[in-house]
Amino acid sequence: MPLLTNEYLNYSPKVPQILYHYCSTHAFLSIIKNSNLWLADASKTNDETELIGLFENISNIIDDILLQYKSIFTKETILQAKVCSELVIKNLISGEAPIVNNSKNLLICFSEARDLLSQWRAYSNNGQGLAIGFNSEYLKEFVSSTSYGFTKVIYNKKDSNRLLYKGICEQLKWSIQDALDEKNHLNAQTLLLNLSQVIFSIFQEGFVFKHDSFSEEREWRIMKRFASSNFNDSDGVDDYGYAEFLDGIFRANPDYCSSFSRSELKYKSIDDDIRTYIELGFEKIKSKFIKEIIIGPKCNISELDIKLMLTQFGYIDDIYSDSIKIAHSNAPYR
Repeated sequence: MPLLTNEYLNYSPKVPQILYHYCSTHAFLSIIKNSNLWLADASKTNDETELIGLFENISNIIDDILLQYKSIFTKETILQAKVCSELVIKNLISGEAPIVNNSKNLLICFSEARDLLSQWRAYSNNGQGLAIGFNSEYLKEFVSSTSYGFTKVIYNKKDSNRLLYKGICEQLKWSIQDALDEKNHLNAQTLLLNLSQVIFSIFQEGFVFKHDSFSEEREWRIMKRFASSNFNDSDGVDDYGYAEFLDGIFRANPDYCSSFSRSELKYKSIDDDIRTYIELGFEKIKSKFIKEIIIGPKCNISELDIKLMLTQFGYIDDIYSDSIKIAHSNAPYR
């Protein structure tokens, strides 16, 4: 899936050979037993400030761009554009914008870090879980033949500001011009709609960016974006060219690509919420996809128990196999 980040920032980081997924013992057992990974709702990640971090300077950037249009538009038009843009940003971040309510992004997170204390604390049940090292070659093959996005998270504020500037500057002038009538009167509703589309395209890149305080995580993400205009493709019509995006949302696809399968949309209840997710199955490559398993600093699972699981579920031939490396964390955390 093409990303604005790649287009505007020429961003194409080298993928390391192994990417690690930190998880609880419960999630680990599910992954091993079922040979699948979950892509979960991006709006319910551990870091609720991610989108705010991307958008924290967007108002200032729009103000700077509007100043460049002083010779093109009237002072009143520029002021109204400023007010409308601030309303759009507020509604996008709060989730009140209809375009947000009718869209869904699912993602799964990995890290380049093999044994990082902050990862154990945040994503592995306070160090009681495990980290699974996956062969990234299969992940690259998967995203290259599908409509999924795959990127390393950007923590640099200058890069996020460059994306905001390039993504908005090219479209902001058109948004205003399209909303002006023959007498140069601004139609506020048209402007709101235009700005919503422009800023939402940047909003959807939020999963690529995190605050620089998280930079040690060295995180990578795979993301599936559902088109907001059509969640129901039961009529078989390729509305707006989104059939590929929608395929598999309501129907499982066991032959999704050469190495992976994909489930239909699934749901899980957590306390007072329902979480949406899809399963990405790697049953066809299970013995080659997992390269390493790291036992967390406070995890009591033995290497033998892991070997028994890997043998029973078909990852290795017997408990004496070393094809999947098993190690203990060296993090000083007890």
